[in-house]
Amino acid sequence: MTLDETYDFLMQIRRKEIIIRRKETQRDELRACLLPGAIRYDRDRVQSTPTDKMADVIVRVDELDREIEQLRREKASLVIEISDAIETLEDDYERTVLTEFYIARAPMTEVADAINYSVRRAYHFRKMGVTHLGEVL
Repeated sequence: MTLDETYDFLMQIRRKEIIIRRKETQRDELRACLLPGAIRYDRDRVQSTPTDKMADVIVRVDELDREIEQLRREKASLVIEISDAIETLEDDYERTVLTEFYIARAPMTEVADAINYSVRRAYHFRKMGVTHLGEVL
């Protein structure tokens, strides 16, 4: 596996997380649209949001909920697959750095603290871990 392919393999979790966040944002905004509209008391009639599109919005919220649950299941499978691949590495520091960065999505400063090395050294372990993982895969 090439270096780029290995990085793509490891980044799958982060990409899935971004998609989940985007879908959750869409769902939350649609749910907010389902709330009653603003009422103005300065007119004779009480105004609220029209309800003719509400059925479509409710259906779309339900679809997004199902999509999000499916994406979460896919993410869990990716976490297992990538964690198992990382565990095949021989070096403990490389395993720790890759797990912290790609699985736990921790920033490199926290990763460096976890292994008690500098950030620069943590980047070195990450690069070596990715290289070795590409050789194993």
